[in-house]
Amino acid sequence: MGAREFHRRTAPLVRPIFTELARRQQPTHLFITCADSRIVPTLITASGPGDLFVVRNIGNLVPRHGAQPHDDSVSAAIEYATQVLGVRTITVCGHSGCGAMAGLLSGGAKAGSMPGLRRWLRHGNHSLARFIHADSDGSDTGPLDRLCRVNVIQQLENLRTHRKVDEQVRAGTLELVGLYFDIASARVHILPTPVLGEPTPDPQPAPTLPA
Repeated sequence: MGAREFHRRTAPLVRPIFTELARRQQPTHLFITCADSRIVPTLITASGPGDLFVVRNIGNLVPRHGAQPHDDSVSAAIEYATQVLGVRTITVCGHSGCGAMAGLLSGGAKAGSMPGLRRWLRHGNHSLARFIHADSDGSDTGPLDRLCRVNVIQQLENLRTHRKVDEQVRAGTLELVGLYFDIASARVHILPTPVLGEPTPDPQPAPTLPA
């Protein structure tokens, strides 16, 4: 039904844009965000077709280079965006009430009998360690939403473990941006990015979710 509505109303209006885009895509951003159905990247960034090269996964996680369990999907998108498309910005966008972060806080209990999800959430262990050892940010939000924000910052640092990303950031040709979308208030917050330098190790070993 949605496709029929698109063909009837929208396609005639946007066809000239897509005719041009069909020749080549030139996005300016790699936008990494959660698979949560309430997050609509083009809506919350006022973007249009061809602006964002989007990666979505559970928890907007960026596996560190060489991390286990191994994941090529996010790494492939990072490589293609930075080395082929030549994006100028990588944005990681988290959100309030993230179920993946709730799973981390529960020690994996909320992942239940979903082995794929439990393995994937291990890529969030560094975020959980950072949250556990961090001082309170002074906000009146609960632990879940604080972890959601901390997770964005950790993923920005995880990006720096990918050599080409780190080189481009150091050269000033690539910018890393953290966003946090508060669903209830429909507000987008820009989060402070890690200081330029070596990717920061966690103060303590990351706790590990049960297998």
